[in-house]
Amino acid sequence: MENILMEENMELESILTNPFILMFGCIFLGKFVGLIEIKGVSLGSSGGLFVGMGISYIVTRILLGQNPDFEGGENFISGELFSLSLILFIASVGLAASRNIRAIIKNNGPKFIILALVVTGTGALSTFGLLQVFQSQALESVVGTFSGALTSSPGLAAAIESADQIGGQEALVGLGYSIAYVPGVVIVILFVQVLTKFLRERNRLFEDVGADPEKIKIYQRQQKKEEEEKKRLLHRFSVTGFSLVCASGVLLGSISIPLGETLGDFSLGATGGVLIMALFLGDQKKIGRVNFQMDEKVLGVTRGLSLKMFLAIVGLNYGYEAVTLIGTTGAALLVIGFATAILSILMGYLVGTKLLKLKPLYLIGGLCGGMTSTPGLAAAIESTDSNDVAVAYGATYPFALFFMILFINILFQIS
Repeated sequence: MENILMEENMELESILTNPFILMFGCIFLGKFVGLIEIKGVSLGSSGGLFVGMGISYIVTRILLGQNPDFEGGENFISGELFSLSLILFIASVGLAASRNIRAIIKNNGPKFIILALVVTGTGALSTFGLLQVFQSQALESVVGTFSGALTSSPGLAAAIESADQIGGQEALVGLGYSIAYVPGVVIVILFVQVLTKFLRERNRLFEDVGADPEKIKIYQRQQKKEEEEKKRLLHRFSVTGFSLVCASGVLLGSISIPLGETLGDFSLGATGGVLIMALFLGDQKKIGRVNFQMDEKVLGVTRGLSLKMFLAIVGLNYGYEAVTLIGTTGAALLVIGFATAILSILMGYLVGTKLLKLKPLYLIGGLCGGMTSTPGLAAAIESTDSNDVAVAYGATYPFALFFMILFINILFQIS
């Protein structure tokens, strides 16, 4: 009888921990959660994130009841599958956004650098200030909330490496990241959706032409050219080109640049590397017989599925730990994460509108890039229905990533 019960428990565990059942179940249920609207604001694709957190908590509790030694969390979905979902999403976004990037960076490049510095710098200052307020919290955990609030996986890696160099506890960095990641995602998504709704209602979302008749004619010619381009690329998708973008991007992201003993090493990571290569190769359009021009609708299918996979995996891998720790040390880390995310995006918005005077679509995309928020970018594309936000994201993201890793190293040195 005992053997039968053990076999039944093992069978139940194998079903409940099957990564594909969990992931696609989250995607399915997340679709319905994402459709729920409250005053015109919905979670959209991010519904799968919250479903994943709920499933992670429930499944882990069930399995812990049967086997106290069960280890949930990141054991649900492998890191390789998580990275694959991110790479596919970023590659499809970058290729779709690459058509206009040269002109946008030429006209607005310095503004995106400033925006990246403001957003990440505000986050770093907020983290340092809150570290003085919550002195009972471990340095590693609080610095982990910085990378979590700005939803940066490369930032997490940099924080873990820095913690190791000072002899700190790496696990505490992951704890701070996992707790702050959720408010970081939620705040960016809600901010983007509310801002888009506000601008759309006042007919300001697409304001960039003005009343100048000549500008209007240029804009109309550009729109006509883009429509003709879309027809020409209808149903086109190059597996070879897409694969080259992913492979070269991962290679670029793996390159580590030493910045000295104090600041450590800097790298773009797979996400940043793939994004830059997608924008660069997409701008080249074609190299030899390899084509990088593809139908936006086909890229949209890849983008949508990979994004839902990514969000579901985040919920499943970090959900249980985040929910259970909120009632203990996690409550303080949650507050720190919320404060850092809110202050960073608000300061970025104020500087972007008042000082830099970025047009609305570029401001929205630039804020998501400054927050290094892939879910935020997805929400921006979904709510604005424009790839211009992705171009601004791509122009801001690498600088934000550089500043963030720089500030993480500084925080460990001065705290």
